[in-house]
Amino acid sequence: MKTIQFKIVLSSFLLLVIFSSCTKDSDADYPIAKTTLFAEDFSNASFSDTGWTVYAEQGIKNWSIGSYSGNGYAQMSSYQSGQPVNVSWLISPAFDFDKQDGEKLFFQSCQDGFVKNQDNSLELFVSTDYDGTTFANANWKKIRFTGATQDTKKYLYINSGTLDVSSYTGTVHFAFKYRGTTSQSGGYQMDNFRIFY
Repeated sequence: MKTIQFKIVLSSFLLLVIFSSCTKDSDADYPIAKTTLFAEDFSNASFSDTGWTVYAEQGIKNWSIGSYSGNGYAQMSSYQSGQPVNVSWLISPAFDFDKQDGEKLFFQSCQDGFVKNQDNSLELFVSTDYDGTTFANANWKKIRFTGATQDTKKYLYINSGTLDVSSYTGTVHFAFKYRGTTSQSGGYQMDNFRIFY
């Protein structure tokens, strides 16, 4: 009798251990941030209110702040620009990555339904030597992320994934680079930019 009771107790314990160690996929996708270093939802009237800047590398069109149903976002499109190519950068404020460890980056992006090929793109870059004014002198390194593509349903925000940016030190800027042409004039939106550790 004691043997049967022992086996029941042991079996119950093993089941408890096995099932309590399982994690749902959603738990792994969204780690809990200990501290938020910076959060931007673009609810302000201008980029300069929170330290963002824009730079038109080609063409005259630049990023702007848009709003729909009370939700603010950053947006860029080359539609009706009149230039054959538009390349515009949205550059973040400076962040001091020497004050903490384990930095992560997260944001969301969507496209307006007119993005047709790679000539119409949204890319993310990072710089550790941008001085805040002289764009051409800075070195920018591309960071891969999950984002909206030509196959994504229009205006469906896609999570970037949690991007590990902890290998960068010193003064760090992030930048979103938009590219569009006369024939490829689809637009992108970016929102809910977060840096945490």
